[in-house]
Amino acid sequence: MAKREKLLAKAKNSPQNISFQELEDLAAAYGLPLEPGGSHYVQRLPDGTKNTIKREGDKVKKWYVRDVVEAIEDIRPEVERS
Repeated sequence: MAKREKLLAKAKNSPQNISFQELEDLAAAYGLPLEPGGSHYVQRLPDGTKNTIKREGDKVKKWYVRDVVEAIEDIRPEVERS
């Protein structure tokens, strides 16, 4: 199992235990990087929408993790084909 698959499994099964760095690595591994935008980070999605994520030290709220996982699940078949 690749590192990104392990991180994705961890994010799905235990979103409250994901660090911000892990979330950032996970998003980048699937081509959806988190971009700094003031006090928040922005994840631009292929459909033109965006996720806004607030970093709190090294922690991130579980609903932000779920948003990133949902975005990855939406594009995952495309990423795995390439």
